Amino acid sequence: MNIVVVGGGMVGATICSQLTLEGHNITLVDTDTSTLTEISNSYDVFGVSGNGADLAVLKKAGTEKADLLIAVTSSDEINILCCAAGKKLGVKNTIARVRNPEYTELMSFMRSELNLSLTINPELSVAKEIYRMLRFPSATKIDTFCRGRVEVAEFTVSEDSPLCGASLNDLRTRFNIRFLVCAVLRGGETYIPKGFFNIEAGDVICVTAPEEDITRFFKAAGVYKHPIKDVLIVGGNRITYYLEALLQKGKINSTVIEQDEQLCRELAEEYPCTVICNDGTNQDVLLEEGLAKTDAFLALSDTDEENAIISMYAKTQETNKIITLISAISYIDLFKSVGLESIVSPKFSTAAYILRYVRSMSNVRGAEIEALHKLMDGKVEVLEFRIKESIRDFTDIPLKEMKLRSGVLIACIVHKDKIIIPSGNDVISRGDTVLIVTTEAQIQEIGEILK
Repeated sequence: MNIVVVGGGMVGATICSQLTLEGHNITLVDTDTSTLTEISNSYDVFGVSGNGADLAVLKKAGTEKADLLIAVTSSDEINILCCAAGKKLGVKNTIARVRNPEYTELMSFMRSELNLSLTINPELSVAKEIYRMLRFPSATKIDTFCRGRVEVAEFTVSEDSPLCGASLNDLRTRFNIRFLVCAVLRGGETYIPKGFFNIEAGDVICVTAPEEDITRFFKAAGVYKHPIKDVLIVGGNRITYYLEALLQKGKINSTVIEQDEQLCRELAEEYPCTVICNDGTNQDVLLEEGLAKTDAFLALSDTDEENAIISMYAKTQETNKIITLISAISYIDLFKSVGLESIVSPKFSTAAYILRYVRSMSNVRGAEIEALHKLMDGKVEVLEFRIKESIRDFTDIPLKEMKLRSGVLIACIVHKDKIIIPSGNDVISRGDTVLIVTTEAQIQEIGEILK
């Protein structure tokens, strides 16, 4: 596809790198010529210098013939204007990054009136991701599929875990729970395991299970933690603003430490949380506000380095659950290597969300990607497909007779409202929803899982 990306920041660069790998023709628009040169040389994209809200600049970028316009500058207003101008020029689909909480209630209006195909709020998406982690504190990352009925959780196996040394076949028999270990990260290598695969201490494993069985699995695996009731948050930014609304619904008490007096007033006026106007990087302040006793600690300030440092300090206090906000995608691997397991990144989430939309647009056959998430540092993709009536080449065939590509696993089938953790005798039928786990990039159609 021909895609125009407006904004060459971290998100724009990540989008360009991933979409060029998948064979799309990318044109990048940015006002900074040095940024254009750097990204163009790195990812083989065509650069156009100028303001993306300028019709002349958009015309120069070939917007009239583009299949998709993605506006991810630092300005919500410019992003909205870019998409509106692009629609006037004839672009088929538009995506705008809109971050301001004041625009949240206007999203549906803007999508209809400005004919936007998709709006993305990175901070709201991260707030929802954090809330999912708080619901299942044993997991370093958790995503939901099939309208919330299937959970895909990621966690690290400890040395005293009953999983250690056991094969996957043994675990299925021993636990008598519907679950599937669908991916394992060991020593930097990712595996799609077979039944004879043995789990070792230090493995990061990805587990699929129905919503009602995921807690039972965590208990059987010896990693279940009691539900979160109290959280301590450093940083009163937009993510915290969105998160507080979710915490109130979940009846989770929170204390927010923020230095900016205006942000403190806004949070205190909007939500019934405890707000402390102080320096959250001060160890004495953290201890005074209950760091050693809280169920979860969230480092959500606007500075990655501060978040990493105070998270590492929280680990010395044996805090049960620590979640760290890291905005710079290039830092994520570094901070995970020092023991910060639960990391969230608005930029990474935005890029993954846009990639999912582009994948769905690219589909020309009978199954569409309903959802796409990346796990295990982006090494594993989980894709949800809806099998349409036109698909016939591999339906109603036992899975054990299907010749799947290497690095591909069918993790779950939803058949007529029944959730199936599949065995070799199960089949995929037209109308089913299928969850695919893969280490192979660029799977866009369900038929591509076959050799």
